[in-house]
Amino acid sequence: MMAALDTFLASYGNLVNLCLLNTLLAYGVWLALAANMFTLGTGGFMAVGAYCSVYLTMQLGAPFAVAVVAGGLLAAAVALIIGAPVLRLRGDYFMLATFAFTEVVRVIALNWDAVTGGAIGIYGIPRYTETWQLVLLVLIALYFVFALRRSYFGRSILAIRQDDVMSEAMGVNVFGQRLSLFVASGFVSGGVGGLAAHLNFFVGPTDFGLLRSVDALAYPILGGVNALLGPLVGAIFTTLLPELLRFSSQWREILMGLLILAVVLFLPGGAMSLLKWRPRKPAGARRAAPEGAK
Repeated sequence: MMAALDTFLASYGNLVNLCLLNTLLAYGVWLALAANMFTLGTGGFMAVGAYCSVYLTMQLGAPFAVAVVAGGLLAAAVALIIGAPVLRLRGDYFMLATFAFTEVVRVIALNWDAVTGGAIGIYGIPRYTETWQLVLLVLIALYFVFALRRSYFGRSILAIRQDDVMSEAMGVNVFGQRLSLFVASGFVSGGVGGLAAHLNFFVGPTDFGLLRSVDALAYPILGGVNALLGPLVGAIFTTLLPELLRFSSQWREILMGLLILAVVLFLPGGAMSLLKWRPRKPAGARRAAPEGAK
């Protein structure tokens, strides 16, 4: 069995690692979505964590685990700094503000040659990220989200998502809890950035733009924000879909877009809502049932 697993990982190891990384990122974004924060700052937080961890390992010789945690903490600190003013915005304005943050970080990375390598990026990053580490972190993320959803804090988050004005009237600290989730999301995204940098041997400004933030936002939405496994399903589905559609050549992007559009239109609760789906009975059958019961 171990031999078969080794053979599978030798052939599809990179794809498996990418699915696991995107799953971690999806749960990081879920923390923000849980309180109705549609953030496009994920790419910026990933960049902060990636460059920080790479600088610590390659320039200062820091241990890998310390570097990844430090990258996550730095991203969390940045989230705390920008979160105070940004979280007072709502809807489109909040999304635009987080998008602006990602673009600012990308431009800084593009021009700070001494630290980020500029447009060329940083090559030759040692590969410290391993599959078992990613599996362990995904399991930890699942347990954390499970425990969070069952806690008082999780129930107050659900109340905020349903009606933040009413929640605040009932004594819930809406701003404080949103800020906590925003900072936690930044920490996870920064840590994932560090893991990704030490998996791909390379990191550059183009890795952390708007497209990366949009993809990360799509993972939990497509899988289902209300389901525990929703972010995992959405991340794996979105990651594997381009590979499964390779046979279609030029039509791959079109088919992928159509499939995602179908999920959004017909499964507004995400792909996990299929588990709760029940076929509707015809109107005539519904009317006939009470008569038969008599």
